[in-house]
Amino acid sequence: MAKNYYVYEHVVIPQDVTVQGIAYDGRFLDWACTARERMLVDNMAEEEVQPSAFLTGEVKMRYMIPVFLYDRVEVRVGVGDYTRSTGRVRLIFRFIKKGHIQSLAEGYQDLFCYDRRVGERISLPESFVEVAEKYKDAFA
Repeated sequence: MAKNYYVYEHVVIPQDVTVQGIAYDGRFLDWACTARERMLVDNMAEEEVQPSAFLTGEVKMRYMIPVFLYDRVEVRVGVGDYTRSTGRVRLIFRFIKKGHIQSLAEGYQDLFCYDRRVGERISLPESFVEVAEKYKDAFA
């Protein structure tokens, strides 16, 4: 059975690389955050995304193979686990060079949902729970 994960594709551009043409390690986090936001925008109505904010609690990234200028990188996003009542979710990221199967990097990001209007942590919105179920255990 095919795994269901969200895919964001990024082409490595000059701003992403060192003078040797190798992507900066921090860019992987940038790409992961962009993939996360695109996943939300592509799967939730705008009015559902706007009131709440997903704030980062923890990030871990493991790098395996360098990425070079003009490489096409697929950022695959899945949901590891989540707790609706506490508003916590773990997103899993896999970075794959387009057309290859070997991982470039992998990691996770723990997020929690925060309502900026009231200044408090809140439970996950129902619309996000639907997204979480869609991509849950994608890499299991």
